[in-house]
Amino acid sequence: MNLEKIYEQTRRMNVLFVEDDPQLRERTAEMLEDCFYRLEIAEDGVDALEKYKEYYNRKGSYFDIVISDIQMPRMDGVELTRELYALRNDQPIIILSAHTETDYLLALINLGVAQFVTKPIEYTKMLDVLYHVAHKINTASVNLPSKPSPLITISDTMVWDMESSLLLNDGNSVSLTKYEIYLMKVLSAKFEQVCSSDEIVNHFYLHDLDISSESLRGMMMRLRKKLPENALGSVYGLGYRLSSV
Repeated sequence: MNLEKIYEQTRRMNVLFVEDDPQLRERTAEMLEDCFYRLEIAEDGVDALEKYKEYYNRKGSYFDIVISDIQMPRMDGVELTRELYALRNDQPIIILSAHTETDYLLALINLGVAQFVTKPIEYTKMLDVLYHVAHKINTASVNLPSKPSPLITISDTMVWDMESSLLLNDGNSVSLTKYEIYLMKVLSAKFEQVCSSDEIVNHFYLHDLDISSESLRGMMMRLRKKLPENALGSVYGLGYRLSSV
């Protein structure tokens, strides 16, 4: 495949590459650096997960693609994939695998990974996979609906500004704690829908904040007092819902 054609699809993308073998990591990274706008490298699954969360905290978005080996110390590619899908369930992941790693491959297929590159890596095959994954991402991006308004109307007088993370009542800012701002962000992302407790806890986890179910209930009670009556409700056994009143 024409390298220029591949680069046209990949040149704006940010990629995390995970490989524990130093020589293979160096050789593959040289090729990947020529394809992508930004390449971050991790030495194993634990290192990768830390850099994945750190990138999100810094950029407010995820890596476009994660490329990972399977057999690695501390955390293998299967466990890393589980952890990444828990944070972003549609994260594009390319797995580097040896033909002998059939048990790992079955686990990854069951998790939903569909793109594999066999070892030893044939770089023409690698480039072909990169092109098709990047093209799929770009096509999906083009077909996204137009950007919605950043303002969510909660009542006749109150709105939540998603861009500035401000709760406004009659144009005046309502004082929110750091934790309440995080709650509003995750609840407003699923406005008028039920947001599970697990989703909320994961959102806090991405920002290196640990909360328990009990503390979450307390935060919800305090946030509810700052919102119009019935704007923030709990759905028994499912989670919480922010809605217009």
